[in-house]
Amino acid sequence: MRPLFASNRFIWVETIGLRSPHFSLYDLRRIGEKIKSWIFNSKTQKINPEHIHVVSPFMIPLNQFKIVRKFNQWSVLRSVRKVAEQLQFKDIISISSVPNAADYVGHFNEVTKIYYCVDEFSLWPGLNYDLVSSLEKKLLTKVDFITATSDQLSQSKVLKDKTTTTITHGVDFEHFSIPEKTTLSKVKICYFGLFDERSDQDIILKMALDHQDCEIHLFGNVVCPVSKLEKCQNITFHGSVSYAELPAKIIDMDIFFLPYTETDLTRFINPLKLKEYLCTGRPVVATPLPEVIKLKEYLSIATTPDDFSAFINLYKNKSRSFDRMKILNYIKQNETWQVKSQMMVKLIEDFERSRQSK
Repeated sequence: MRPLFASNRFIWVETIGLRSPHFSLYDLRRIGEKIKSWIFNSKTQKINPEHIHVVSPFMIPLNQFKIVRKFNQWSVLRSVRKVAEQLQFKDIISISSVPNAADYVGHFNEVTKIYYCVDEFSLWPGLNYDLVSSLEKKLLTKVDFITATSDQLSQSKVLKDKTTTTITHGVDFEHFSIPEKTTLSKVKICYFGLFDERSDQDIILKMALDHQDCEIHLFGNVVCPVSKLEKCQNITFHGSVSYAELPAKIIDMDIFFLPYTETDLTRFINPLKLKEYLCTGRPVVATPLPEVIKLKEYLSIATTPDDFSAFINLYKNKSRSFDRMKILNYIKQNETWQVKSQMMVKLIEDFERSRQSK
């Protein structure tokens, strides 16, 4: 949220995730990256021009053990307090986006404490439901107000003495705006983002088999088995791509798709990548999740693998209308991070006025 960063100083605290690591290539790589950051970036980093000071405290990824949580709490509080004192922070506002922040919130003499809820973490595969739920309940009681990225999350995080407001994800419009494609040879269908248990592989397989004259490109980390997709010659997994490099990688794509399964987990999410897809000015086909349906005027909703395949055929043959400028204008006016930042600033200011008037 750049406008917030531009007018304030931030300490960005990089903590470990909620999931205990497994013996997998993905987890081993993540552990290696984290250890490297602790060793080589032990000093606080400052990212200009946004006045963000990044702190990466040493932590142990075994939150299910109380003694480990106590150590992690000590490590985080020690690191953040040190930087806050060096920077002479006053009138501190804490914004937390993960349940394990419950162990840290309220220990910095904050004037305002906010929970920015971005997902229903208790339903994530591989997480300890009881632990995550208890941490989130603790966090909810400690904060002053709550914002959530979907209406479903807002409705599930309601406390009688606190306000919960929906602020959906924004998008960096300029970053994902790519030139209009004027020539069309072989149609390229694209997905980018984390590929995990939420991804409906039957949808992708159906598209690959029905449209063997098209290429399907998937960018991002893959953390689930994909053997049946790897057998298709017109499907390419490109692996992880940096945020900075992504626009150049997708500049030649024709259609973007969001093939999420419809489950208890996915009904809570607001897919960040969806608005990034729309920023490209290319057709988008997506599963009818609640937050996706809100944007149905600007994309195509597909319920089944057959529906996805049918929409690909319509766009491929130019037989479905597509108002590129209408989509881009809507996103630019309503869904940028600048707009979302202004909404967050207003919530904070309203809360401060309310608190001072009491």
